Amino acid sequence: MILLGVVSYLTGLWLGPFLTLFPLSLLGALLSFGCILTWFEQQKRVTRQTGFILFALVVGGIGHAHWAGTAQLDSNLVVVVEEQPIFIEGAIVAPVRQTPDGLILLVEATRLVRQGKEQVAHGRIRLTWREPGEYSLIYGDHVAFIARIREPYGTMNPGGFHFGQYLKRQGIHAVASVQGPEAIRVQGTQVRTTRELILGVVDHWRQTIHHSAVSSLRNPALGLFLGMVLGEQSYIESDIRDAFMASGTVHILSISGSHLGLLALLIFAGARWAFRHLPIFWLERLSLRLTATRFAVLITLPAVSFYTLLAGAEMATVRSWIMIVVCCVGIWLGRERNLVPALAVAALFMVLPHPEAIQDISFQLSYLSVAAIALVVLVRKQKESNLSGLDAAFPPAQPTWLVGLWHKAVLAWLITLAVSLATLPLVAHNFHQIPWLGLFANMVIVPLVGALMIPLGLLSGMLVLVGGGETLPMASVNQWVFDWLAQVVMMLSHIPGATWYVASPSLSSMIVFWGILAGVVALWHRHLIRWGCGTILLAILLWWGWSPRTGWDPGTVRVTFLDVGQGDATLIELPDGQTVLIDGGPSYRRLDMGRAVIGPYLWNQGIRRLDHVVATHPQWDHVGGLPWVLDTFEVGQYWDNGVSRPERFFSRLRLAVKSSGLQERIPTAGTVIVSPGPCSLIVLSPSRSQRAERDGSWTGSSGKDLNNRSLVTRLECGKHSFLFTADVEQQSLDELLQVSNGFSARIVKVPHHGAKSSLNREWVNRLQAEAMVVSVGAHNRYGHPAPEVLDAYEKRGLPLYRTDRDGAVWFTATPGSDDMTVRTAREGGLLQVQAGPGMWREEWANWTRIRNR
Repeated sequence: MILLGVVSYLTGLWLGPFLTLFPLSLLGALLSFGCILTWFEQQKRVTRQTGFILFALVVGGIGHAHWAGTAQLDSNLVVVVEEQPIFIEGAIVAPVRQTPDGLILLVEATRLVRQGKEQVAHGRIRLTWREPGEYSLIYGDHVAFIARIREPYGTMNPGGFHFGQYLKRQGIHAVASVQGPEAIRVQGTQVRTTRELILGVVDHWRQTIHHSAVSSLRNPALGLFLGMVLGEQSYIESDIRDAFMASGTVHILSISGSHLGLLALLIFAGARWAFRHLPIFWLERLSLRLTATRFAVLITLPAVSFYTLLAGAEMATVRSWIMIVVCCVGIWLGRERNLVPALAVAALFMVLPHPEAIQDISFQLSYLSVAAIALVVLVRKQKESNLSGLDAAFPPAQPTWLVGLWHKAVLAWLITLAVSLATLPLVAHNFHQIPWLGLFANMVIVPLVGALMIPLGLLSGMLVLVGGGETLPMASVNQWVFDWLAQVVMMLSHIPGATWYVASPSLSSMIVFWGILAGVVALWHRHLIRWGCGTILLAILLWWGWSPRTGWDPGTVRVTFLDVGQGDATLIELPDGQTVLIDGGPSYRRLDMGRAVIGPYLWNQGIRRLDHVVATHPQWDHVGGLPWVLDTFEVGQYWDNGVSRPERFFSRLRLAVKSSGLQERIPTAGTVIVSPGPCSLIVLSPSRSQRAERDGSWTGSSGKDLNNRSLVTRLECGKHSFLFTADVEQQSLDELLQVSNGFSARIVKVPHHGAKSSLNREWVNRLQAEAMVVSVGAHNRYGHPAPEVLDAYEKRGLPLYRTDRDGAVWFTATPGSDDMTVRTAREGGLLQVQAGPGMWREEWANWTRIRNR
């Protein structure tokens, strides 16, 4: 009953956020659930009281989730979102996160001053402090700062991850950033609560260990040490993270249930062994009050709790801690075999204060993993109990240590297989990979991390706190051990086929997969059903692994302007199946738009090969994401404007071109990139004479020169045409006026993200177009698009699509027809259904948007 009750409540919590999106469908589902419970009551399967309780729990979960979602929006910070800086006071309410560039703070606002008017503030701000100098902050500090407060935002692409929505689900109402050592002032007169005092001390200890590690270790050991011991992910290099993902062991990079559980097991076993080997006199006296098992529980719980706090008490870590606490309580009470109820209780404890956690991928992965482990343990116990009577009549021979080791290895592999299969749909959906290698790698990597590396790193950190000093004790040992781990995982990731990228499976196919998997487990004794279900599971996996082209019909052209923030990235899909990528967006230290946006979009479309990649000019917001794309996808030809730069991002690009075996092709006006076929992509600028004229005075330091040397291309597909203007400014636009079709196309990309320097009024006045697209980032520091640019196009009556407002924009047409359809990512967003006669129509529109994603 406990398990059914928790599952019912969790189901209601999962459905709660959809109450305002699909109210009629949700009402129908509740009525159907009530009818099913009534039928079970009539069949005497459940009592009326049980049925009523289960129904009430589902309804209560829906109400709880809906209320929590409404409460999260209760903030007046959103009201004051504007471009003018405002004064904010508040308290730091989470452990301070350190990054190579600065600090990330979560501030609970208490007071704000805007335009000279003071008011009480309520809401949470994610504050990024760049270049803080030697200054440090801890949990509970009361701070004041001046910054521009904005609503959380992110990129909008079909099937893509929206960072702003993720922050809102975490209860964050606004984001802001400041820079410089004097940007934040600490108010030392505030009285701290007991909670702030305790967590502040722990946060100080955490930062002490962090600074000693930074001063003593170097990457990759530094990033792995901070990630696995302190839960700080920002120092882990992208290639190391990719290697762990390919090997199926990426979960150990954060402090998750796997190595936290192994650490607890290690402490528990060590404490119990130490208790049993105490001197006889002590053992006799302690045994009157404690058993060895209960003594181990008393040692394990404080140690694991301290480690959870030291690691920052992130949500995934707290979930694992709750599970360990519940299991320890069960051991103390002698109920350690009830693993499934313990799992249910732990899940309930986690979601009661944070109902939004059930929508979090880490929550889902954690509990699917533990449920799979519990299932394997239960099945094994059931098998042992069935054989117990036979063993009593015919006692088996005592197994050798080698046989016992073999049985434990088989059990470990079965647990790994169960966890991998249970979590595979979620991993494929969210990370676009099928990590089959994890079936074998986890059996070696996870025990090593939990039993060796985490204790070693934690011991080094404790020695820093006890002995002081600015360096990490046993730094050379930590450096060698964590470097060795990185080398092993990198070696595993290079196994052919280890990285198997797929499109995100649909929700319906994921439900079918889990349902059939449950059927296999429940009906394992029936050979026909077992083999039939196994065949269907294999077919689903093969379909996911194949990930064929979707959303594109042969014979049509589709041009997609992706939302990559402040940058450019355009994908062209031609009627004959060829694909062209023009630019790859920017790349930041922790956010590569090639990896975060372009790759997932290509996989979701079933695209594994790019016939042409065009780098219009070597600026980071246009080519920063291309190295990852060139390293990951098969590319036919690579085109650029021939300009070299000394910056690091360009060196990465050159290295990626070389390692991919590509030959750099430098086109000029008149060069045909794509032909023959129903469509052609032609270079309009620069011409040979323009290139020769500019080469003589090129210094490589002028942004204006870089922009004017951009490759301008024009796509012609029957009755449809597209003009891609990159970042050209007024000079190059003057030259385009002298080129045939240099100012004529149905769809035109606005030059240079709508910058004022690229406003050529003569070119705009002579422009022959039906719509314009500006690729620009939300709240960018350049002020793009400039008001003068928007006004110029508005006066011409040209519709303007913006990626910062509309998200990705894509145009679809057939070369032989005049018809062209345009869609935006924002149009695919779900809308709140308003009560009234039009409810069903609005709800049906939401279902249509889901089908079209």
